[in-house]
Amino acid sequence: MMRHDIRSIIPLAIVGVVALAGCASGAPAESSAPPPESETPVPTVTETVTPTPTETATAEPPATAEPPYRIEDEAVLGAYSLDDVPGDEPLVVWADAEHTLVHVIGTGSGSTACQPTGESIEVDDGMLEIDFGWPEDDPMMACTADLRVFGWAFPVTGADESITQANVDEWTEDADEITVDVQPMAEPQ
Repeated sequence: MMRHDIRSIIPLAIVGVVALAGCASGAPAESSAPPPESETPVPTVTETVTPTPTETATAEPPATAEPPYRIEDEAVLGAYSLDDVPGDEPLVVWADAEHTLVHVIGTGSGSTACQPTGESIEVDDGMLEIDFGWPEDDPMMACTADLRVFGWAFPVTGADESITQANVDEWTEDADEITVDVQPMAEPQ
C-alpha cells in the first residue's frame, strides 16, 4: 500500500515543484481577469498639427560693402606719384575691372592725423558718393610739411562702368563737397 501512496504523491510533488519554480522566475503571472481600475490604460490624445503656410520668398536687401580701409601697401601707393594727384582734389580711380573697389588717392602730410579718414561710399543717382571725416583737433599734433601720397580703398556694391563721376565730401577740412571724374582702372604695364 505504501507504494501506491508514493506513486500518487510523486506526480503531485512534481506539479508543486514546477508551480513554485514558475513563481520564483519573477515572470508576471498571467491573469485572465481584467486589470483593476487604477491600472486601466488611459487613452492618449494625439494633437493634430496644422502646418503653417510657407512664406513666399522676399527680395533680399542689397548687399552692403565692407568698410573702407587705409591703403598701407607701398606697392599700391607707389603706383601713384605726387604729379598724378591734382592739388586739393582727390584722385578717384577704379581699382578693379569688376567696379567693386575704388581708390581715393591724395597728397598731404606724412602724419595720418593730418589726413582725411574714409567713412563710407554708395552709388546714388549714377554717381559715387564718398564721405570722409577728420580726426578731432589735437593741439599737440603738428602736421609735417613732407608731402606724400596716401589713399583709401572703398569696396563698392552696385556700380558698373557707367559710373564716371564721384562726389567727395569733406576731402579737406574747409571744403564740403568736390565733384571729380572717376578715372578708369590703370592698364597693366
